[in-house]
Amino acid sequence: MKNTLLFLQFLIYFFSLLSNSVAGASEPLPLTLKDTVERVLKNNISISVQGYNSQISEQSIFEKEADFDPTVDFEFTVKEETRQRASTLADAKTRNQDYDWDFSVTQKFITGGDFELSVDSNRNQTSSSFTSLNPLYSSDMALTVTQPLLKDFGIDLNKREIYIAKNDQKISDHQFTEKVINTLTDAENIYWDLVFSIEDLKVKETSLQRARDLEKRVKAQVEVGTLAELEILQAKSEVASRDEQLLNAQNLIEDNEDSLKNIINMSFDSEDGLKNITPVDSPSFEPGKENSLDEALKTALTQRPDLLAKKKELENRNIETKYNENQMLPTLDLVGSLGINGLSGDSTTKSGAYDKALSEAFSTEFRLWQFGINLSYPIGNRAAKSRLAAKRLEVAQLLLDIKDLEKKIVVEVREAHRQIETDIKRVHSTRVARKLAEEKLNAEEKKFEVGLSTSFNVLEFQEDLAVEQSNEIKALIDYNKSRNRLNQVISRTLEAHDIKLISKENS
Repeated sequence: MKNTLLFLQFLIYFFSLLSNSVAGASEPLPLTLKDTVERVLKNNISISVQGYNSQISEQSIFEKEADFDPTVDFEFTVKEETRQRASTLADAKTRNQDYDWDFSVTQKFITGGDFELSVDSNRNQTSSSFTSLNPLYSSDMALTVTQPLLKDFGIDLNKREIYIAKNDQKISDHQFTEKVINTLTDAENIYWDLVFSIEDLKVKETSLQRARDLEKRVKAQVEVGTLAELEILQAKSEVASRDEQLLNAQNLIEDNEDSLKNIINMSFDSEDGLKNITPVDSPSFEPGKENSLDEALKTALTQRPDLLAKKKELENRNIETKYNENQMLPTLDLVGSLGINGLSGDSTTKSGAYDKALSEAFSTEFRLWQFGINLSYPIGNRAAKSRLAAKRLEVAQLLLDIKDLEKKIVVEVREAHRQIETDIKRVHSTRVARKLAEEKLNAEEKKFEVGLSTSFNVLEFQEDLAVEQSNEIKALIDYNKSRNRLNQVISRTLEAHDIKLISKENS
């Protein structure tokens, strides 16, 4: 009995959860176009994936800047060696013990040169009786500087990888902007498609209701004998046909809802995902507010992210070309070094440890210096010539790509601008056609009431009216989508939605 009560309580709890879930799912989810845009920016996966490219490019800048970071090296070794000697003037066996600790700092200059500061220290203790200082302490310090004068000389030349990395990050930013624009354009188009499918459903519901009302009127007249049986068959057939259209319209709404939920990354089994989306915004009709064609072309050719990315790529190719032009020069390096050294140890006449060796070194009494040049040039230099020719060809090729893209942009802007003008005319013409269809239907219904028309004619005029109503809605939706398309091709989508992307590029 107890188990039965527990089972019943479980069933009550389960069905209460189920009913709450169904009730929650039945509530519509109102969604404005602004809400849609915000959800896309926040949740869309493809935008998030593209956003990582800019961050990866940013790390590449740090990597290239690190080429000029100083490098510190420290090495400490202990070595011991016991060796037999063949000479009668030396001990038969000697034992040497060495302690080496070496320290150095190296760094590359932005002018192309580099320097190395090294400190080499040693302690040697031996069993040989022929060594005057035992243990022996030595210290050597040297500064060596190398500076190219022709090949590999120049600040811009040696910072080229940094410039290229920064341009690559800007290219990633432009690609990210393009991805955001395209995704927002798709999202807005889907939003308007959903609006159209909902409004079109209303048209088809009204059309179906008209057919049903006419069916009732025809049926009543058939029953009293004023109309033939064929009239009722015609009315029933049209009701069935419009009912099918209604089902297709309902299916289209669900398809558009799924597309909208998908682009804003809404899980279909989440609380919002189970709800039906209700678009809040209505399509606008504001002819004359669009930019002129000249303004649109100017905006597109200065703001299109794909064109800006191509131009940054051209900058990179030009940087590489200048570098390869420099590689045609002979190598002429200026080399100089300055060193000091010290020595100390224990003997019958002298004693001292490592600090004594350092003291002698810094006294500069024992020193060395050298200065020279290094000249090198490969005969023919064919490898450098080949690389330079290849880079110049790449620049020429990219210039053609940019020209081709500019022509493509001009065509896209002209088409988008022309389509808006066409859609404005379509809206006006469909409104007139819808009004005339209403008047024709009203007149035909009056003729039917007095027996001067047939149900076939009335149903045909009803269908004409439904088509014109759908055409009017479609023309208005297409006008809004065409404006959306124009914003896309001139790169004004972000501005239209009052969105500002924060770039991480290092200027």
